[in-house]
Amino acid sequence: MATRHRFQVDGQTYTVMVEESADRITVAVDDAAPVEVDVTTSGVPGIFSMIRDGVPSRAYVTRDGRALRVVVDGRTFILGAVGAGRERGVTGGAADPLGKITAPLAGVTVEVRVAVGDRIEPRQPVVVIEAMKMQNEVQAPHGGLVTAVHAQQGVRVEKGALLVEYTPDEV
Repeated sequence: MATRHRFQVDGQTYTVMVEESADRITVAVDDAAPVEVDVTTSGVPGIFSMIRDGVPSRAYVTRDGRALRVVVDGRTFILGAVGAGRERGVTGGAADPLGKITAPLAGVTVEVRVAVGDRIEPRQPVVVIEAMKMQNEVQAPHGGLVTAVHAQQGVRVEKGALLVEYTPDEV
């Protein structure tokens, strides 16, 4: 399954595509060629061992407010998620209203992972949309209680279509 993530580093926005198959993981940043990676956790929270194109390294990841602080090979990066929370872009560049999750792209709903009455957590995948043979997880921007599910498996959705409504926890 492929997932797409958008991050900001020093004010620059990058799109990261992660493609997972049964035997490998590849990561591509923007239009660069994909790099094969092997990532495992070390048992210590926040520490990951990686092999990128045959070269071993370690990464240390911690929360820094709403961003992530990532240290790799002595270099520190602050990753701010683009599209998380209220800043999540939809049609026309507007933000999703609190309590609503909309489709970030047009495609076919291949999986609905929540039902009315479910509790959701921030960044929990709630719907999977397939577009151009890529499966994209749509994540909850906040925690809360699902009150309505408008997405239906096998049905096409347009960018900005309402997928899920929820009563948010305090933000």
